[in-house]
Amino acid sequence: MRYFFYIKYLMPSANHAFLAGRCIACLHGFISGPKITNSGIGVSFPSWATGTVGDSIAFVSKDINSLSYLSSARYFKNMADEGFIDVSDIKMVPETLEEVRFIRNQHIAKSFPGEIKRRLIRSKNRAEKRGETFMPSSAVSDRFVDQCHVIPIDSRSSGQRFPLYVQLEALGEESKYDNYNSYGLATQHTHSGTVPNLKQIT
Repeated sequence: MRYFFYIKYLMPSANHAFLAGRCIACLHGFISGPKITNSGIGVSFPSWATGTVGDSIAFVSKDINSLSYLSSARYFKNMADEGFIDVSDIKMVPETLEEVRFIRNQHIAKSFPGEIKRRLIRSKNRAEKRGETFMPSSAVSDRFVDQCHVIPIDSRSSGQRFPLYVQLEALGEESKYDNYNSYGLATQHTHSGTVPNLKQIT
């Protein structure tokens, strides 16, 4: 049996990716702290779409006590008191929902248009230094990755901001896994955590 609560961003002009990053950073801090001793809390994006990470984020776990503690975080309380977000009650996940996987995939950065352009410029400069004619591959322009968003997050250790590249994988009715990294996400190799697709019930 799994439970979840979700956070709805209420500001019409809000930067959804930025707010998602702040919420994920809050989870990361809790997982790294003494009150939550495992990484069995996954992140789901109920309103994820091709053009946006969506105006909400959800946290899913079998451990209702951990979710209760996380949902009462000072950051969430302060933001709710200011009218910036709405924090739902903790609810039970219906067994009928399809599973999805939100994967942290830093390698995907190479497939974003800005990075492709930088790589093309570097390749062109290297070719010119060798006295060669630069011939870009026709396939390069097709490497943009769909169903992926960039979420900015601040490092707890260095304070520096870095991007989380998050990719959606639809799974249908496959088995459920609760093995997530410290950001509540699956990874390509080590963490196979899945979360319910909460689009219809949030």
